Amino acid sequence: MTTIPSASLLGPVARDAHPTLTESEAVLEAEACLQCGGPCTSAPCVGACPAGIDIPGFIRDIAQGRPVDAATKIFADNILGGTCARVCPVEVLCQGSCVLLKEGRRAIQIGRLQRFATDKGLEAGTAVAAPRPNAQRFASVGVIGAGPAGLACAAELAKLGYQVVVYEQRDFPGGLITRGIAPYKQQYRPLPEEVEQIKRLGVQLRFGVSVGTQITPAQLRQAHEAIFVGVGMGDDMPAKLPGEWLPNVWESLKFIEALKLGPTGGLAIGRRVAVIGGGNTAIDVAREAVMLHSTEATSANTAVDVARQSVMMGASEVVMLYRRSEADMPAFAHEIHAAKREGVKLMTQVAPLEFIGTDRVTGVRCIKMRLGAPDASGRPRPEPIPGSEFVVEADMVVKAIGQKPLLELFTALGAEMKGSVVKVDDEMRTSVPNLFAGGDCINGGSTVVQAVRDGRKAALAIDRTLAGKARAPRRETPEPKIETDNGQVKHYQADYRLTTAPKLCKGCNICVTSCPTNTLALDQATKIIVKDTNTCVFCGMCEARCPDFAIWIQRGASDRARVFAKEGAPVS
Repeated sequence: MTTIPSASLLGPVARDAHPTLTESEAVLEAEACLQCGGPCTSAPCVGACPAGIDIPGFIRDIAQGRPVDAATKIFADNILGGTCARVCPVEVLCQGSCVLLKEGRRAIQIGRLQRFATDKGLEAGTAVAAPRPNAQRFASVGVIGAGPAGLACAAELAKLGYQVVVYEQRDFPGGLITRGIAPYKQQYRPLPEEVEQIKRLGVQLRFGVSVGTQITPAQLRQAHEAIFVGVGMGDDMPAKLPGEWLPNVWESLKFIEALKLGPTGGLAIGRRVAVIGGGNTAIDVAREAVMLHSTEATSANTAVDVARQSVMMGASEVVMLYRRSEADMPAFAHEIHAAKREGVKLMTQVAPLEFIGTDRVTGVRCIKMRLGAPDASGRPRPEPIPGSEFVVEADMVVKAIGQKPLLELFTALGAEMKGSVVKVDDEMRTSVPNLFAGGDCINGGSTVVQAVRDGRKAALAIDRTLAGKARAPRRETPEPKIETDNGQVKHYQADYRLTTAPKLCKGCNICVTSCPTNTLALDQATKIIVKDTNTCVFCGMCEARCPDFAIWIQRGASDRARVFAKEGAPVS
């Protein structure tokens, strides 16, 4: 299997932000899913998932006691499905789109269900489907970077029959999964098991290979018919402030990597930690520092625990310094709220001027800021307030103010840039023929699942290019079919049906307010009407809420409905 760095055995004790569900918990949670989605319109959770995972399908498998089948569905759409189950911001993606939220109810815990299924699948040795013998392309594709974008691209190409070689300058895979995501979300597993699945598809991974040093761009072009670049961004940006090189002034990525891969660098969490920045990485650093403090009081039962706690002592005070307002922070709102709930202090509209100390950092000299006119990003430009300097005491400082672009690599490859990122078209093509790119290097930093989506999208575009295939036409949405029968109005979406009985409707508007897709409305006579049948996801909330029995749904004889019927579930 893919080797985990041995130092990770001494990784820190940290609370698991999304602990796995027990089997009974998973089944009960899965059974609460409404299984929405129609022939023409997918469930809102699927539409919000960048990887397009069949969420209702895998949840149905879990509810019916088949978690390994659920894992197969997940890995078919997202080869890093176990990792994404832990690190995805599900609160703003799939779970944030759950139809149950429309009624003020809790969303289905999709992320934890995905973790449960993928863990079961990996334990059972579930692998992704092998390439079909008649799908062999024989062409070779080189992938630069073994982060989420590169791994996803490599896996998809291998399934399509290509010979794929991944070049990674480090000695292990993961990219920003390893370097930029705090261990309270994910330690290192299940990445090794997921990479093992990718290797079983025939993908070659070559570690310790730096493009431009061990292999040149010209050699890559000679060895491969196409190249995908998924290297992400570089190291942290420097703050360019006096005292930046004092001991215990850390860059965020090196700090997180030290936490995840062990205390080989002698990392000791300060009692008072100052984090500079307002993005998701800054939040990860701050929350991890607080969590380590909450775990240090636990009993040390093993030699490993002693080693962890003697080196990894958590912070009793963590403050984030950000130059704009809290509303302007680029971090996800739910992450900010969680950090504040856990004890992180936000100090907004301040900017660091200098790191203070002699043999080690003892504080940050700051200045207060006021918000002026909007800058190029559309956010108010922070301006210093003269004479407002003050000092924040800290025995550890972590800078999380962004990452450097890998301009040297992109210049060597000849790719046209758009500012600090690689310019690509809607098929992930760069300005260089047969050179594709995806992930953080094209957007400056996004989520792991977005990088997975980019990698898969690029793989399909590479296949179309090398195989000489045209891009598949977009599926046309059929015209809605409507029938009126004895006072009932039957609205069809393929063989699914949404039926209304306006004569029975009392105009209470409950169905309209409960509809998650804005499909329903009341006409001038305050009778129920369907605005667009093709937007209905057949969740059944309108039928369940109507006190007049004036609306109901029926899932027809489509493939999805036949699955329900075969498994003994109702189809109407």
